[in-house]
Amino acid sequence: MKKKNYLKVLCFLCLLALLSGFAHENESLVNINKISVHPGKLNTKICLETNSPLTIANTYYAPESPSTIVIDLDEINTDKEPQIIQEKPSLVEEIKIKKTTARKLRLLIGLKERVPYRIFSDQQNTIIELNNIQRKQEEYLLEDETIEKLKKRTKSSIFLKKIDVSENSDRINIWANLSKQAISRVFALENPLRLVVDLFDTHYSDPLFVYTIKKLGIEKVRVAQFRISNPYTITRIVFDLTEPKFYTLNSKKNGLIVSFYKNKTFQTLPSSKPPSPKFQEPKPPPKKTVQTPDKPVEKEKKPTTTTPSDKKITGDRPVQEKPQEDQIQLQILSEPEEKYTGEILSLKFKDADLRDVVLYLGDFANLNVVFDPEVRGTVTCDLQDVPWDQALDIVLKINKMGKIIERNVLWIAPIVVLTREEEEIRRLKESKELAEPLLTRPFTLSYSKAGDVKALLSNKLSERGEIIVDNRTNTLIISDVKDRIELLEKLISIFDTPTPQVSIEARIVEATSNFIRNLGIQWGLRGIADPFYGNQTSLQFPHKILVDGALIPEGIVTKGIGGPLGGYAINLPAPVFTTALGLSFGNVLDTFRLDMAISALETSGQGQIISSPKITTQNNQQAEIIQGRQIPIQTIANFTVTTRYQNAALELRATPQITAEGTIIMYIEIRNDAADFANLVNGIPPIITQSAKTTVRVPDGGTTVIGGIYRTEDSITRQRVPFFHKIPILGNLFRSFARTKQNRELLIFITPRIIK
Repeated sequence: MKKKNYLKVLCFLCLLALLSGFAHENESLVNINKISVHPGKLNTKICLETNSPLTIANTYYAPESPSTIVIDLDEINTDKEPQIIQEKPSLVEEIKIKKTTARKLRLLIGLKERVPYRIFSDQQNTIIELNNIQRKQEEYLLEDETIEKLKKRTKSSIFLKKIDVSENSDRINIWANLSKQAISRVFALENPLRLVVDLFDTHYSDPLFVYTIKKLGIEKVRVAQFRISNPYTITRIVFDLTEPKFYTLNSKKNGLIVSFYKNKTFQTLPSSKPPSPKFQEPKPPPKKTVQTPDKPVEKEKKPTTTTPSDKKITGDRPVQEKPQEDQIQLQILSEPEEKYTGEILSLKFKDADLRDVVLYLGDFANLNVVFDPEVRGTVTCDLQDVPWDQALDIVLKINKMGKIIERNVLWIAPIVVLTREEEEIRRLKESKELAEPLLTRPFTLSYSKAGDVKALLSNKLSERGEIIVDNRTNTLIISDVKDRIELLEKLISIFDTPTPQVSIEARIVEATSNFIRNLGIQWGLRGIADPFYGNQTSLQFPHKILVDGALIPEGIVTKGIGGPLGGYAINLPAPVFTTALGLSFGNVLDTFRLDMAISALETSGQGQIISSPKITTQNNQQAEIIQGRQIPIQTIANFTVTTRYQNAALELRATPQITAEGTIIMYIEIRNDAADFANLVNGIPPIITQSAKTTVRVPDGGTTVIGGIYRTEDSITRQRVPFFHKIPILGNLFRSFARTKQNRELLIFITPRIIK
């Protein structure tokens, strides 16, 4: 009996342990309670309400359904199906949940169009933010959430020091190094596709910097000061994308990190607030720009100019990028102008000695300071939140002083002294050049003409330098000192590069249609009252009457159809006809006769001529192609016969220019001349001319219509008998009708392609 009780207790304990483990296992799984969609002005947010942070294993756009986002979730309680709440209209078409395993769910989000998106954690919720593509931005839009943040902020100046780019195995990180944490606004633009990040209350000293990446769907990164006050000071970061991408955005105290991931390789989520243990933020990249072995990340300074194509990119300060950036990588031969990148400080002095202020700044920057004996002056200033190197330049300029920094030594001297020092250094360099031995080196060019390159290099020679051109071998023979030879070699490596080629295909479609309808009538009568026939008039006078409608005498051919009596009283046949019907009525004695003929014609036709010339040319070089015939034209002057030939052909002349965005500007002239042999003049056909001349910008591989001519000819001819044609119904017997309608349409399609 005791043994049976022991077994019961043991079974009960095992069952209790099993139930406890099952309950503990369920507690570790994440429950998705509700999924809600919230449309906004700039972004559409999908909120996943959960009891604990989610673990996202993977996210990407589905290849089989390009407008569907796939998100794989791990450690999910799949027994409970979440409630889905969606506001209409919205960017989101539908949301589906698919159970893949006992603990894994797949979230499928169907969109109206592909857009950039990011995923971040917000307390117990996971937010999927879809960036609506802004097609028309007439005003600066702000989300309500951003407006609330701006109202609560403490206004202070934030400085963007620099942009660093680094590459990991699964992503590219772009780090904006800020002096403080900034409020950001994210949205997307089109043509081309761009992801824009605006940083509020942020200053950027340089007008424009461009970083070329060309990896993971990112063409380049651009940074510029978008707006100063009115009412916000905004620095804009623009990412040019080749396709909508998944990305993450992490705001930190010392900057902002934007990361773009490879497709189907995503492990952990960032958070807009301090992350939970399940989330891991990407670490900031090193302070120096990282260059990958296969293609270095370039940083280039651009002038600020206005172009229509970039107004959407930079807003108040549009810029012009360098030509052929995507095709030719420029080499930097000299260092860019120094910018202020020092640590931020505040200065407030009144009548302070200049040397003391400089010593303070040198100590702040860990520099050794050396003064020229003539350095003197005072400083009165109140500078708040400025870089230390900018503050140094300011206090030196107001005292007409200059500086030279060599390694960790700062040398301060009057500008006159520094100018004299530079002049002496220049003279010393020139004297060394005069004393140096001359070197002679040949440079054989492959892609450029030696004579053209010589003209570009002539002003880079020293006083003793010389360039000789060998046109036979296309070689430059340069004699100069060593330093000038090295500079000329770098320039030659830039000038002697292959020029990109463009294939231009034109399709000229000429469509014609015609319609002709002719309708005519001829009729006449003859009546005789004569005692000879026994049908006299029974009048005292006249005894005989003859009414004759056969007006055409015998032997003369009438137009239209000749009647039995030789002609018609009403002779209005169709101008051209293919169908005719004649009727003749008379009595037994042939004393009364009525003849009638109806003529008609209706024709219609359609035709299409397609010409497709194709030609390949180098960038900025005109190409010409002619296809057709030449018409000989003879002229006689002073008993001399002269023959000249007139082109009646299809002619295409095009000059392409490749732009920085990879588009093509084309200067095009097209003529489509044809001889009209149906209307000869002295045996010479006239020339029907169709031409178009224009300048257009077309995407690589895109097609544009550069010329279209639509011509309609509609003519109506009526012949009628005066007064009688107005009689209702019977008036049709006194008129003829002819109509000719012709349509002629010319369409010219141009498709340029850059030959890679």
